[in-house]
Formats: sequence, structure tokens, C-alpha cells
Amino acid sequence: MIVRLNTWFSDIIFTSAFPDLELVSDQGWERIELWAGEQSIFSVYLCANENGLIYLSDLGQVMEQYLIENQLSFASFSLRESPERPENPFRRDFVAIFSNYFMDDYAQPFIEGNFLTTLSAKQISSSAYDLVSFISKKGEDITIRHHVVFYVDGILATMDWANEEIEEKDIALHNIHVSAQAYVHKIQESYPGKEIKLLSFSVSVGPRNITYYVTDRKNLTQMIFLNAFNVFELFEIQGITTAKTTVERDSAVINRRETFYDRTIEKKYEVQTSALSSPVKDWVEQFLFSPLVKMFDSDADSINEMTEVLITESTCEISNSNTELNKVKFTWKYADVYPRINSTKRKTEGSFSQQFEFQFK
Repeated sequence: MIVRLNTWFSDIIFTSAFPDLELVSDQGWERIELWAGEQSIFSVYLCANENGLIYLSDLGQVMEQYLIENQLSFASFSLRESPERPENPFRRDFVAIFSNYFMDDYAQPFIEGNFLTTLSAKQISSSAYDLVSFISKKGEDITIRHHVVFYVDGILATMDWANEEIEEKDIALHNIHVSAQAYVHKIQESYPGKEIKLLSFSVSVGPRNITYYVTDRKNLTQMIFLNAFNVFELFEIQGITTAKTTVERDSAVINRRETFYDRTIEKKYEVQTSALSSPVKDWVEQFLFSPLVKMFDSDADSINEMTEVLITESTCEISNSNTELNKVKFTWKYADVYPRINSTKRKTEGSFSQQFEFQFK
């Protein structure tokens, strides 16, 4: 049976920081199980060495796979021996927070002071919405505070409001939906009939804070992806996109007549972003490494309804030169097998009256 666990780790820990374990056994072998809640998700038989020590590695990756499959940012896990002793069974309970990047901070102080993103400021267009996620613990003040900066009939103004709440669960995930349009509607209630131009808005919960700067730029390629903490974030891509279509087909001669078969068509989109700051570059790397990326659709009822895309190739060019800009290049395509037609809404207009639109949205 397992006598003790020699490896120390915190009760709340990032999966990327989960250590290799050293256990002490009083017999030649042990069966060790990893439980998520009330479900056993992993078990292994391990032999003890001549000193009665057992070593177990890479459990963090097992937890990450479980969290990805269940679309969770954290879960309660326990390490147990099987079969359990009738008295004083070995069991180590903990909470693992998803992170497929090494974090230079401990999990508990990070979640107490940060949203589940590595950015403190972002840009957002007036047509998009984003998710701001955070983890709270029991008894914590989770009052959500909003601060907006805007022009009202050309005069600079600000507004603040808050939604008070106290956490009652031991640990919980919260998703705050933010959009420029929603903030404009909120401001309009206080300034009916006035012209409102939103400049920025900030969201804070305790010491957590993030600021969005609103842009009027249209025809951005908008994608939503699972970030380093396995929660969704919006990425509005500014840069140059080039569509490339490849048609492949084989030919055969039948009755002295050549014909095509096995026709396939593949359409890819090559993107080179505009200049990126260093924090944004690191954040974009999460997008390139994400297990799930979807084309953002503001009309979709949920993220599940949005179309999945695949990042097939990517390169990051980062330089500390004063004359070189940080850029990211990547190629994406729709996960659907069939080629897509972006728009089926057509109407007949005169040759000189139809409005010009960018090809890529």
C-alpha cells in the first residue's frame, strides 16, 4: 500500500506545472488512479524499486486532455490507490487549472488577480463580442464593474456602474459577455436622442482588469479560439489575406477517351498580420496553438454553431531590432470537406451602383 507522497504541490495548481510524483510503497507494486470528480479517468500499475519508491510522470497532460474533451478550464481531481485500504486509504485531492503554457506564477494568486487571458488590453470592433472569463473562490466579492469612455454629441464623457455579487460556490468559472453595441445601448439610456461614439470600456472584478479599445474598422477576419486556459477569446485579424485555391484531379483513358475522376478542391487563406506588440504576439501564439478555432459569427446563437477552421501552417517573426516589426504569418482553411461560398444573398444592381466590398470577411 502507499505509505506517503514525497512530492509537494499546491491544492490549486496549473496543469503545466504539475510535477512528477514520488510515492513510498510498502509492497512491490501499486495500482494508482486519477479521478475527476466521481469518475476514474486514468489508472496505471507501477512497480516499486528496491527502496520502495514509485515514480509517476506526465499526469498534467492526462488532466489537460480531460479538460479539453469536456471544455473545462479547471476541475477537481484526486489521486488514489486501488484497491483502497479499509483504514486510512491514500488520497490526495487538488484542483487543476488548465494551462498548456508554462506560467511564471502560482495558480492561486494568478486567478485571484487576473482574468483568464494574458492580455490586459485589446481592440474590439463595433460588430463583435468577446468573453471575459475568471475563476472565483467561496466568499470572494465578484462585483463586476464597468467603466466606459465615449463622446456624446462630440463632448468627452465617462460612465461607471457595477453589478454586485458574492461567490457562494467553493470555486467557480464566470464568463462575462462584452460588446461595443451593448455598451452603446446602456449609455443611450442615460443620453436619449444623443449621438454616442464609444471610445473604450474597461471591465474589472476585484484586482482583475481588462480594457477594450473600440475600432470602427470593418471587414476584419474574426475568429474565436480556446486560449492557454481553455476558455474562448476573440481574435480580430488585421493584416493582408490571400486566398489560394488548389484543384486536383486524376485522369484515365476509357474507350480511347480521356476523362477526369477523384476531383478535389482545396481553398486556403494565407494571412500576414500587421505589426504586433510583444504581449499581443505571445497571445497570438496561443491562437496558432489552440485545439479549437472557429470563425466568429455575431448572428450565431452560441459558439457551438460557429464554423470550425484549421490553422495549417504558421510562422512568427520576432526581432528586437528598432527597424524590424513583429509579424505573424499563418494559413487557415475551413474544416468542412466541401468548398464554401461565403455569401448566398444576391441581388441585381446596376454596374455602377453596387457597393464595393472586401473579398475576405
